[in-house]
Amino acid sequence: MHKAGLKSGVLMLLWVVFAGTGCEREPEAPQIVRTEVAVRHYFSLTGPFSKTMNGLAEDFNHSNVKYSLRPTPLEHESFKTIIRDDLQTGRTADVYSYWAGARVQSIVDKLAPIDDVLPLADMDKRFGSAIVKSACTYNGRVYLLPLTQQYVGFFYNKKVFADNGLKPPQTWPEFLQLGKALKARGVTPIALGSKAKWPAQFWFDYLLLRTAPLEYRQKLMAGEASFTDPQVLRVFSLWRDLLKAGFFNARPNTLEFDSDAATQVLRGEAAMTLMGTWLMGYFHSPELDWHEGADYGFFPFPEIDPQIPRVALGPIDGFVIPAAAKNPEGAKAVLAYFSSAVSQVTISRAAGSIAPNLSVEDRHYSPMQREIRAEIGRSNAWAFNYDLATPPARADIGLNLFSEFLESPDDYKRLLSNTQERMARISVVPQVR
Repeated sequence: MHKAGLKSGVLMLLWVVFAGTGCEREPEAPQIVRTEVAVRHYFSLTGPFSKTMNGLAEDFNHSNVKYSLRPTPLEHESFKTIIRDDLQTGRTADVYSYWAGARVQSIVDKLAPIDDVLPLADMDKRFGSAIVKSACTYNGRVYLLPLTQQYVGFFYNKKVFADNGLKPPQTWPEFLQLGKALKARGVTPIALGSKAKWPAQFWFDYLLLRTAPLEYRQKLMAGEASFTDPQVLRVFSLWRDLLKAGFFNARPNTLEFDSDAATQVLRGEAAMTLMGTWLMGYFHSPELDWHEGADYGFFPFPEIDPQIPRVALGPIDGFVIPAAAKNPEGAKAVLAYFSSAVSQVTISRAAGSIAPNLSVEDRHYSPMQREIRAEIGRSNAWAFNYDLATPPARADIGLNLFSEFLESPDDYKRLLSNTQERMARISVVPQVR
């Protein structure tokens, strides 16, 4: 063999030996593949709550190796139609936000129970049996994880009250006297923006809850009582008297509840507005920078009949899982994450709400939130606002009634008669718990 050929052969042999032994590459670490959990919610598209949801999703994704959470915000009113269309077609997200009460009951046959991941005993311990029974349990099983507990009450301009030597009322006669004093000083007592219809319902709710037992209201919501009953007639008579006395701003049905009505309170053009605690998030926005305690105060709806037990009012928002979810296990992992005190404190700070999780300590709340939490504790029961306590078909009729009444308050008896005729055409389906 020639020397050149021998040298070439030796080099080839050495290359083969090294390639097969000492020059092997380190094996690459396997990439973690996480399955997506799609969440659709109706929380604010532009406000602090939307940013909070995105932040919580980032935190979940950072700490979870199996699932990736993708939240998608939807416009509030459009959401009501979108979720039903999704459930009807079976092309659903994995998790939806929804309102506890009649809204969940109306779609419960298309939802998946969650008590395998959040058993009833654990839910009772974490959120309290009252909330679990009224907001989470349907047909004997748990379907909803509560996220926010929003309370409806009066928010008022503290400077307007102080400049006129006024203080929050506790009884109905005191409330009427307050309104008259404000009117005499050229200030609109109450701002109402009912362009979206639902903001007006709180007046109907509280006037009924302060003059009739909760059990009667529950029958009315279910269609087992009539809108021509004396209890309902009294509500609209009281409401009409307020309107006729000029306690409300003009043309409420043309105004938004926040950018119009709440801003009237901020400017001192009106003294107060009846709204949920989500209004705190609006006041605290950088554009307004209005501060609780210094700029605005809070008081509960006053007592009308001392014989009627006190009832707190407001919506409870939560998460539900559709039966057709593509990633049900991931969805349950998301609900477990959002059930924690840490997640619920974050939501509470952004939304102005009370966290349903009982382990959240008072130190996490602002002074006004602590005041509201104490007021809830003094109440005998919790009620959902009208459109969440009533099946959707009935809710639409009622919301239209409130809107029409604000245009023609003297015509309330005819409006109630027409409303009852429409309600009577809808079959009564008792609420099963």
